[in-house]
Amino acid sequence: MVKIMSHEAVFAVLPGSKEEAKSLKEVAQAVGLEVSTYTDWIRAERSLARVLRILVKWGWVARDRMQRDSGHKFWYNIYWKTELAVQEEPSSDDD
Repeated sequence: MVKIMSHEAVFAVLPGSKEEAKSLKEVAQAVGLEVSTYTDWIRAERSLARVLRILVKWGWVARDRMQRDSGHKFWYNIYWKTELAVQEEPSSDDD
């Protein structure tokens, strides 16, 4: 069974810089998606990609395409919080 993701849960695991950006698979692992079958992974990937596209559209997340250096040279997207999103986040010092 695929767990439903919220925008907040996905946003919370994204890094604040392009140098630390995460791939779709890394984001899925960070939000704790447990997928036992290929079909579950496809559903989870579609759901997660939909959430990330919305966050990109809202300007809270940036996306770039990267090509793997070793093995199969396939393309994938990486995601990270935008500068605006990092500035808007409440800091732990405010508590």
